[in-house]
Amino acid sequence: MDNLTNFAENLNDMLIERGINSKNLADALGMGNATISRYLNKERSPSIECLVKIADFFNCSTDYLLGLDDEIKNTDFMPCPPFAERLTFLLNYFKRSASSVYKNENISKARFYVWKNGVGMPNIDNIVKLAQIFDCSVDFVIGRSNS
Repeated sequence: MDNLTNFAENLNDMLIERGINSKNLADALGMGNATISRYLNKERSPSIECLVKIADFFNCSTDYLLGLDDEIKNTDFMPCPPFAERLTFLLNYFKRSASSVYKNENISKARFYVWKNGVGMPNIDNIVKLAQIFDCSVDFVIGRSNS
């Protein structure tokens, strides 16, 4: 399954487990109900910011919501730093050059530098791709966890 399908299914399961509906979640997160409905209907992927808000609400990892982890772990998550800062950290931490990431991993150079220069954020599919490239969790990529 793809990231959007996994996310929609896991979000729906979490709503059922908590006994709340999409409107309750939208109200709690300060979002529109239509946005949550689009997530549930696989019409739209959440931004990184929305993914983190939802994970924080359910006290779970973003990896769990995206179907990359099978269990909910009770962990204290950190606030995410700016992504450009985090990307620089990841390159240093994993001893990778920018070009080795975008050339070998099929990410456009222009898109990579948009992220690196803090002009834009990667979408969910690219965050998952970065987690695969660095062989770590999505929460680590976005700076929400130390592992």
